[in-house]
Amino acid sequence: MSGDRQYIPIATIVLSLTLFGIDLILPLGIAIAISYGFVVFLSSLSSDARLPIVTAAGCSVLTIVGAALSPTLPGLPWWLGWSNRFLSLLAIWAPVAFIHQRRWAESVLREANDGLEQRVQERTVDLLSIQQALQQSQRDLRALTGRILAVQDDERRRISRELHDDVNQRLALLTLSVQAAEKHLPAAPTEVREQVAKIHQDLVTLSNDVRHMAYRFHPSILDDLGLDAALQQTLDDFTAHTKIKTLFVSQPLPPILSKEIATAVYRVVQECLSNIARHAQATRVEVELTVEGPSMELAIRDNGRGFDPDAGLRNGRGLGLVNVRERILAVEGMCDVRSRPGSGTEVRVRTPLTVGAP
Repeated sequence: MSGDRQYIPIATIVLSLTLFGIDLILPLGIAIAISYGFVVFLSSLSSDARLPIVTAAGCSVLTIVGAALSPTLPGLPWWLGWSNRFLSLLAIWAPVAFIHQRRWAESVLREANDGLEQRVQERTVDLLSIQQALQQSQRDLRALTGRILAVQDDERRRISRELHDDVNQRLALLTLSVQAAEKHLPAAPTEVREQVAKIHQDLVTLSNDVRHMAYRFHPSILDDLGLDAALQQTLDDFTAHTKIKTLFVSQPLPPILSKEIATAVYRVVQECLSNIARHAQATRVEVELTVEGPSMELAIRDNGRGFDPDAGLRNGRGLGLVNVRERILAVEGMCDVRSRPGSGTEVRVRTPLTVGAP
C-alpha cells in the first residue's frame, strides 16, 4: 500500500494537466474545473499531508489560466465565465477543508485513544501491583499461620510430655503410696479403709484422665511409630467413645514424610472426627491415606446427615473446616469439602510429603 502511494503525486500532476488541456478546448469548462476537486481528493490518499493544499493551489492556478485562455461562446456576458470559475474554485478548495477537518478529527481521536491506552496501562500496572501485594500478603499470612501452628504444636508436645513424664508419674507414686498405706490399715475402722480405697480409685481415675489428656495434646505414638499408627489408635479411641464404626486404609508411608505434614494431617483427622461426633449423626466413618508420587492424599468420609458448606460459612459456622483449610494451606496443601444435606460428607486433603517440596 505504501508503494502505491508514492505514485499519487505523479497521478495528480498527470490528471491536472489532462483536465487543463481539455479546459483549453471546451468553452465554459465548469465541469472540467469541478473535476479538479476529484484530483484534490486523490491527493489526500498520499502520506504527505501538504499534498492536498499544493494540489488545490495548482488546480486553482490552472482554473484561472484556463478561464483566460479557453474559448467563449458568442453573446454570453464575460462575467458568466468568471462566475463559473469562481464556483470551480469553491469545488477545488471544499475538499481541502473537508480533508483538513477529517485529519484534525483523526488527530484528536488518536490523541484521545493514546491517552486512554496510557491510562489503561497505568491502571493495569496499578492493578498488577495491587495483585502482587495481595499475593505477597497471602503468602505472608500463610507463613505466619504456619509458624503459629508450629509453635502451637510444639507447645502441645511440651505440655503432653510434662503431663506424661511429670504429673502422671507423681500421680503414679502417690497411688503407690496410698496403696501401701492401705496395707497398713487392717485394724482401721471400716469407714477409714473405705475412704482410703476411694482415694486410691480416684487417683487411678485421675491418672488415666491425665494420660488421656496428654495423648490428646500430642500423641507420643505419632513420633514413635508414625502417622498411620497414630491414626489407627485415634480411630480406635473414637469408636470406643462414640460407638461409631470406623475403617482405616493406608498405604505404606515413605520415610521422607516430614513431621510438619504428619502433624497437620493428624490434626485434620482429629478435627473431622470431632465434627462428626458432634454434628453428623453418622454410623460409619472411613479414612483413607494414599501416596501418589511426591504427594499424599487423605480422604475422610461419613454417612451422616451432611450439610451445605457454603451456607455454613455464611452463617458463621463451620469454623472447624476453616481451621482444617488454614492448617493445610500452611503446609502448602489443598483441601476440598464435598457435602450436601442427607448425603454424608467427604473431606479430601492433598499435601506434599515435605514442606517446600515442588
